[in-house]
Amino acid sequence: MEHRSRFTPIRYAVTIAVSIACLAATVSLLGTLIRWAPSSAARENTRMGLSDKFDRRITNGISDALNGIVSVPKEYWLNDSDLVAPAPRRECYGEAADPALLKDTLAQAEPLLDGQSTLFSLHTPIKEDTTVKYYRDETILALTWKQVIDGGVYTFSEVKIAHPSQFRRFLAGGEYGTGALYTATEMAKSVNAISASSADYYTYRPYGITVNNGITYRLDEDGILDVCFIDDEGDLLMVPRGQLITQEEVEAYVAEHHVRFSLAFGPILIQDGQECTPRSYIIGEIGKNLTRAALCQLGELHYVVVTVNMEPYAVNMPTLKQFAGNLQKLGIPTAYSIDGGQTATIVMDNTLINSVDYGDQRDISDIIYFATAIPEVE
Repeated sequence: MEHRSRFTPIRYAVTIAVSIACLAATVSLLGTLIRWAPSSAARENTRMGLSDKFDRRITNGISDALNGIVSVPKEYWLNDSDLVAPAPRRECYGEAADPALLKDTLAQAEPLLDGQSTLFSLHTPIKEDTTVKYYRDETILALTWKQVIDGGVYTFSEVKIAHPSQFRRFLAGGEYGTGALYTATEMAKSVNAISASSADYYTYRPYGITVNNGITYRLDEDGILDVCFIDDEGDLLMVPRGQLITQEEVEAYVAEHHVRFSLAFGPILIQDGQECTPRSYIIGEIGKNLTRAALCQLGELHYVVVTVNMEPYAVNMPTLKQFAGNLQKLGIPTAYSIDGGQTATIVMDNTLINSVDYGDQRDISDIIYFATAIPEVE
């Protein structure tokens, strides 16, 4: 029997082309490595080491070199120590008065969604005389809209990202404890946020566990607040009050679960799909009918920030339990209450989306936000 090689002439030619392209990309990347390599001090302040950056550069360089020959997906992520994210691309923003007009946008986002369904749909009953605002590139899909639920106006900002580093927290002044206060829109603009919201306003109260960039800055020695930790997989890890008290307990938890940052407000509203609002809680006036806000997780790297406000024509504001119940009815499996009242703010494209209490944004100490991971063109 005649032996036949597995490599046909065409396959052989493709193999040679791939090898040459890979070698060329590697040489080019090695030649530019020194230019973009961070200092040793910078490496100590970030979870993304030099080898990770090099891997990303190699992957994306090879993807460009092999375009049209072999499909190599690009990978993007951000550095936690960088206060400012890459600038969004203007052409990726859009707006629609009818949810059905976003059919193509949702279809184009399918690779990013990776089989997950969005809370937003082509049939979402958006509030009359409002629009759906959106942003989409290969690393992020953001959708922001309003709808009326039980007489309250709910503002939703749904985001799906490609990498956990795109979910970020910014402290006014650039670091913990500066005492600086700015509006959410000012902070969102300063860090190139695509979508942002108010967070826990950590400087307003002297308790609650505060972790930022993996460093524990403040404990909850009285054990009075539920805490929401965000780990390096982008998951919300919610710990009921009283479970982490001492410095040793908190630091051990932060290290074991690779915590990037935390939010200290609460309470936990929904966990494992079950509404679990407590009957009493020390902050947030949970039994009153007030403006509410929550951070929710729908799935892997998939989030919703939601507020409910007393906007024009709204006839009812919820207690915290009613708010949680309405989120659960929408199918939201995980939700954590963040600071409400005049603090509760949702921003997209540097624009205030919801109607804040008293008509003016409050100066606050921190935001959470979502950013593109695509680098700016040098």
